[in-house]
Amino acid sequence: MESKLIDDYEQGPAKLRKAVAGLGFHEVQAFPVPGTWSIQQIVVHLADSDLILSDRMKRIIAEDNPSLISFDETKFTKNLHYHKQSIEDALALFEINRRQTSRILRQLPNSAFQRIGTHNEAGAISLEKYLERTVGHLDHHLKFILAKRAKLGK
Repeated sequence: MESKLIDDYEQGPAKLRKAVAGLGFHEVQAFPVPGTWSIQQIVVHLADSDLILSDRMKRIIAEDNPSLISFDETKFTKNLHYHKQSIEDALALFEINRRQTSRILRQLPNSAFQRIGTHNEAGAISLEKYLERTVGHLDHHLKFILAKRAKLGK
């Protein structure tokens, strides 16, 4: 297992904080791209989904071929009132979760990254692939945050 992937995972919170730096309440609540999530909704989504993703990785590490259950991100965003959550708390939660999970990942032997979990929609997936997807998930959403910043003139 290449430690660069864990480094990328661990550096995610700094990238996210940088992406939202200097934005005020009205800017993170705005919908500069109609029909999409606000920046705040994206950040809270990232915090919530990161907790789920790290739980899945921990299950792969600790259990033999655990079941990994999907969730509906659209329903989470709507029904968990992401627009009323604290963006600062979401950023802190994201940071603490990544830091704690990184400590676990760094203690593992290379062989642990080949352990498998079975996702109810995606099928069998190794810890290494799950970590890659988790890093990619943040990068995917950072593009949207930066596009919204640009629309806001930031």
